Amino acid sequence: MKVGLLMVFQNFEDGITDQGAWERDIHLGGLAEPLGFNTLSAVEHHFFNYAMSPDNLQYLSYMAAKTEHIGLLTGAVILPWHDPLRVVERMIVLDHLSQGRALFGIGRGLARREYDTFGVD
Repeated sequence: MKVGLLMVFQNFEDGITDQGAWERDIHLGGLAEPLGFNTLSAVEHHFFNYAMSPDNLQYLSYMAAKTEHIGLLTGAVILPWHDPLRVVERMIVLDHLSQGRALFGIGRGLARREYDTFGVD
């Protein structure tokens, strides 16, 4: 069995700033490899504090520089909100930066607010 850690970037805590929430999830993500997790993944959500991660590839690229062996999984890139060719290019860059550790997870999305704000039907 393989086990992964999913970062969600939620900020429902009183007294913590958005920056603090990101710092917390960077710290927690950094614990995944030494604790023996096989993958580190990050969600993609936009426009509300349920999950403040509009660019999971950017987070995973940052974590690629801080880790050596753990798989880096997009959990997930929501394809209807992106140009698919640009997404593939960015995944290739992550794969190069991480020396082959990138894992590509895709999804359809679920929040109507995100679809409406992007103008996607």
